[in-house]
Amino acid sequence: MSGPPPWLMWAPSFLGVAFFFAFGATVGSFLNVVAYRLPKGMDIVRPSSACPACGTKLSWRENLPIIGWILLRGRCRFCKSPISPEYPIVEFVVAVLFGGLFTLWYLDAGLVRSLGIPLTEIRPEWTMGGFSETWPMFVLVLLLIGALVAMTLIDAKTYLIPLSIPWLVVGVAVVAHPVMALWTQSRFSNVLHGQFDWTIWTFNDWSVTGMVVGGVLGIGASLFLLRAGLLPRSFADFEEWEREAEAKAATHHEENAAPTSAESLGPVLVRTLLLTGPAIALMAVGFSIGLQFNIPIRGMLAGMAIGLVVGLVLRRFGPSDAEDSGDPIWVQYPHARREMLWEILFLAPALLLGAVGYVIAAKFGSEPPLWIKALTGSLAGLFAGGGVIWAIRILGSLAFGKEAMGLGDVHLMAAVGAVLGWVDPIIAFFLAPFFGIAWTLSAAAASRFKNGGGTALPYGPHLAAATLVVIYAKPQVAWALSLIFGQTISLP
Repeated sequence: MSGPPPWLMWAPSFLGVAFFFAFGATVGSFLNVVAYRLPKGMDIVRPSSACPACGTKLSWRENLPIIGWILLRGRCRFCKSPISPEYPIVEFVVAVLFGGLFTLWYLDAGLVRSLGIPLTEIRPEWTMGGFSETWPMFVLVLLLIGALVAMTLIDAKTYLIPLSIPWLVVGVAVVAHPVMALWTQSRFSNVLHGQFDWTIWTFNDWSVTGMVVGGVLGIGASLFLLRAGLLPRSFADFEEWEREAEAKAATHHEENAAPTSAESLGPVLVRTLLLTGPAIALMAVGFSIGLQFNIPIRGMLAGMAIGLVVGLVLRRFGPSDAEDSGDPIWVQYPHARREMLWEILFLAPALLLGAVGYVIAAKFGSEPPLWIKALTGSLAGLFAGGGVIWAIRILGSLAFGKEAMGLGDVHLMAAVGAVLGWVDPIIAFFLAPFFGIAWTLSAAAASRFKNGGGTALPYGPHLAAATLVVIYAKPQVAWALSLIFGQTISLP
């Protein structure tokens, strides 16, 4: 007696791909609203979508993701004003990201085996349990991907990342990971099908748990001191300085009738190479050397510090600040070094209590339960992702006298770490400069055809793009790391 036809066996996979593609398009439509309204301080739910030109509310057909824009032919049906193609493009991209992730992680491997695509080898090993056992983690990663898209859209337009977005992701992640661990243990005897205890990197002793708990208490203490007015807020006078700087710039423009030339991307590219290259290279060297002595994180941090010093020396051979007046206004703020001292004071309680917690918890003998491991892994990822960027921000700003990284980037990578653990945001940090350099080169090439000055892009989108590479190509990333470090590197 023959079994069911192949199409019936593969129907759940097809339906899953179709559902998450459609779901992704719907989420993309919502992200368009978030990216438009959130920077303006508008409610992201009410009122319903309308034409920004004439104010006519859109019908449900016109609100259909991708299809609605096509039916309207890119124009409002009343005032005929053009509707930006950015809306369907974002919807389509998010649809592909969501549907593609389901395909990569859960599609029946037999469907593509004949094409030579080894899905079982290029998906995380914890997905071997199937969608029914691991769907909470899948949904959590979808939340992160949606947040990355929203932050990229907003950051690219405004050079700002609304902190409510990464805070939402962090809040969900630090609750979801331990709850998922308890749920998984209660329902499935075999927690995960692989060598790792959980879907993210975990720790088998209490010392790291004590460290991250101490860090959380320290951040809480700093926030209390900040709200009580006992600790100064960094960049508190920035808005006042910005208004004065813009007023001076407007007066200068009126007095000089000749138009200013567009920014040349040549100096930007040189600065990118000189400042990021040594830090990234020596971080990798420090990690590799530290790995031999079982202290990879300390080796990486030492390499980063040395790399910044080397970058500072090389910076003197690059273009001077006077050659490039096109920096965003927040980079031109003259008191960045002073403000970094306040941020060091803000972090001091977390560093102190983290060290105390590490020492105390190291005396605990038993192995933590899985839900504690999952919570610790999420919090460790939060501190690792945000901490690396914050260290670059502080050290770079002290070295160069300009704000090296935005606090929005710190929160973005903290959210990445809270979802994916401590390893992934560090890998993404290594990859991000390559996206920055590629963007700078492509913008410079495009400017030659447009006779323009190119388009500068903040660093957040490059961090987001690098994170997506880590999510979708982790086995390939592990393979590359194994080649670099000369030993097998496995990632959850």
